[in-house]
Formats: sequence, structure tokens, C-alpha cells
Amino acid sequence: MFQHILIAHDLSREAEVALQRAAQLARQHGARLTLLHVLDHPDLLDATEQHLARRLATFAGIDSRLLLAKGTPHEVISLHLKEQQADLLVLGAHHKGRPELFAGTTLERVARQSQVPVLLAVHEPVAPYTQALVAVDFSLSACNAMQISRRLLPEEADMFALHICEVAPIHAEAAQQDLACQRSLFEKLIADESARLPAGAKLRHGLRMGERMSCLQAAIDELRPQLVALGQHNRSVLSEALLGGLAQSLMRQPPCDVLISRGA
Repeated sequence: MFQHILIAHDLSREAEVALQRAAQLARQHGARLTLLHVLDHPDLLDATEQHLARRLATFAGIDSRLLLAKGTPHEVISLHLKEQQADLLVLGAHHKGRPELFAGTTLERVARQSQVPVLLAVHEPVAPYTQALVAVDFSLSACNAMQISRRLLPEEADMFALHICEVAPIHAEAAQQDLACQRSLFEKLIADESARLPAGAKLRHGLRMGERMSCLQAAIDELRPQLVALGQHNRSVLSEALLGGLAQSLMRQPPCDVLISRGA
């Protein structure tokens, strides 16, 4: 269960969708909810505070609070995640119609740096999740994403774990031994992770062969999930300059809500 959810709100319509999702999850988990806004125009403090207080009252319960702060958005968000001891950060999409502007945005920086799971909430209408898709490799971060996704889901919801073997179909016959090894490891991973899930939790799984994004998009088209989750690898300082390619693609043009999680 989540104890404290932080929603970063930038006064955009996209942030309103994220607020609704954060409030829904807070109700589902009985969690505290904090709305954080980083002021662009300090002279509009009173008007901004009144507006956001009304929005928070519309969607959230009594265990909620509003925080207004000044500074660089991604730095302020990171600071308040630590100070408030939040265990989930919810954000809305940024420049939804202009994916080329993703790099260097607050969303990209926060997703890259956050030590708690980041939920990019874009799916409408906002209702409890019924279907989640988790992209699984053999990393700790991917296993962690699977466990966190399950926590986000109501008990009756379905979760599908997908492993992608990046082998071109033309080379499939020559790669049979490697594919068999990956399949065996994947089945063992699913068995281990299933044992960690709550009793009765629904977990299906499958393996696809081909280019990662194409396979993931095909699975999304087939399953129509409201949530896609994947792990963000802990890498070198140099590679931390950018999100991994798959995570970045999903967050640039999210097909539904997207959860990014690091290894525990």
C-alpha cells in the first residue's frame, strides 16, 4: 500500500488529469495526498493558492494538503519528495503534442532522478485500473516495477508481464538456443515474482521476438492497458544524462499511464 502520494501540478489541463489519478489512488490506498505547485509568478500567489485549493477540494479527501514553493521545478520536486517522505510521485504529460520538446523538460529530469516510482498519468476517463502491462527484462528494476504495478492495481485487475527477445525474425532459427535460454529464465523469473505477489493476484505473461518498441506497441494494441510499467536502470553517471530509450519513447508519447520505477 502507498502511504503518501505527491502530485506535482503546473496548472495545465494535463496536470488536472494527473490530479484526478492521484486522488483516485489516494482513496484506493487510504493514502495522504500532497499537491505541490512551483510558482512561475510569485505575484499571483493568492490567486494560484485559491485556484489549486478548490481543485484539491474537488477531487481529494480530507487527508490532503497544498504546498506552494519557489525555485527550479525539478529541484523543488526532488526536495519535497524527500522532505514529505512520499512513496509515489504523480505527474501529468508535458508538451503532449510536441514530443520533440521532451528532452530537458521537468518531466524528463524528474523521471531520471527520482528515487521513488514516477507515474505519468494521462489516461482518461480516470477510473481504477483494470489492465496493466509490465515490460520485463532480468533486471532488479523491472522486477520492482512489476511489484509496484501490482500495488497500484485493484485486487480484481489483470497484469501481463511481457519479455521481449531482441532477435530479428530472419535470425530466429540461428538464435534458437539463446531464445530457449531466455524463455527458461523468464519462466523462472515469473515463478519467483508470482510468489511475491498477494494471494489471488492475476498475473499472465508472454514472450515476443523482435524490436523492443514494435513488440511493446503490438502488445499495447492487443491488451489495451490503462497502465504500462517498466524499470529505470541504475547506470553510470554518463548514461544518466538521458532516460533509457524505451522509457523515453513511452514518456514522449504515452499511450496510457506510464510507471517508471528504479530497482529497490
